[in-house]
Amino acid sequence: MVTANLATIVGIGLIATALIAVFFSPYRRWLSFMLAGMLVWGLIEVIRFGTQTVFELPMAFSYLTAVTSAIMVFTLILLREDRRAERAVASRRYIEHTPVYEDDQQQCSSR
Repeated sequence: MVTANLATIVGIGLIATALIAVFFSPYRRWLSFMLAGMLVWGLIEVIRFGTQTVFELPMAFSYLTAVTSAIMVFTLILLREDRRAERAVASRRYIEHTPVYEDDQQQCSSR
């Protein structure tokens, strides 16, 4: 039992060391992606456990239900953001620029 505890302590220490090293590196922003991924997977596990408990589904079908519902939610969020971006582009006023040709420019000497 001592080796299992020692292995656990060494593993957690290595993970903590890696996280601290990434935190002080220029790639610090990747920590937020990692934490967001952990949060999403935690929500998928919550949905899986809930559907497995309520509907008495096997584990494979409850995972399928959880992942499908997560994909549907992400799709709805992306569609909403796309609609918002389209409205922002439609309300933007563009300035028309007329092209300038060499024949139209006045001839100025460089002296």
